Amino acid sequence: MPGKNTIKYINSLKQKKFRKEHGLFIVEGEKMVDELLAGRFSIHSLYATDGWLSTHPGEKPFSTFKIGESDLKRISSLTTPNKVLALAHIPSTCPEPVNLENSLTLVLDNIQDPGNLGTLIRSCHWFGIENIVLSENSAEATSPKVVQATMGSLFHVRTHYLELISFLEDAARKKIPVYGAFPGGPAIYDQPLGNEGVIILGNESKGISAGVEKYVTRKISIPSLPGKGRQPESLNMAVAGSIIIAEFRRRAIQKNNPG
Repeated sequence: MPGKNTIKYINSLKQKKFRKEHGLFIVEGEKMVDELLAGRFSIHSLYATDGWLSTHPGEKPFSTFKIGESDLKRISSLTTPNKVLALAHIPSTCPEPVNLENSLTLVLDNIQDPGNLGTLIRSCHWFGIENIVLSENSAEATSPKVVQATMGSLFHVRTHYLELISFLEDAARKKIPVYGAFPGGPAIYDQPLGNEGVIILGNESKGISAGVEKYVTRKISIPSLPGKGRQPESLNMAVAGSIIIAEFRRRAIQKNNPG
């Protein structure tokens, strides 16, 4: 049973400065923790009710503590606390190099909304994109809002916080196509799309920054289809990004299964 100091420590990890200081973040809920256990992240400790522990027997390679529902409420960020909460290690800021050849990589230039980031991580997991490269000033992938929004996909997709210009210079040297999403750009449905490339999405309000735009070799956009009434000015960036990723994958399926 965790004491007052442990509860205070766990609650401190809801703040970015303490996550950074301790190198840990919070994962809550049965589905989320199951995905964490199945993923590649290292687990520091786990706090669970009798009910959860009884359905997950056996020794574990990390500290496990039984916790009552009242104490779980004291450390939970959920409206209705679940049966389990875990602390996981934040991955190294210097992960394995991103393999650009024969794969698609999503690049996010100064994305700020946690919900958007969580949705895009989930979409990348769904469509088999293994790496997301983020500018160093982008939203934090291990913040509670992002973690919950990913529904566990965070533990299966690699997120890299890098200096984007250096990363894109490497892509240019390797002659990797760089697709950039721009309002009013050529419609994605009319453009040749490959199984290899970098897809760049910009900030929610400002779009792709001028420095990053210089490395874009192919501009793309999602055209609106006229309907009744007034059209919205734009798509939500996470929705737009998901549509773009889906179109790349649709083309790949079509290419591999002609006719």
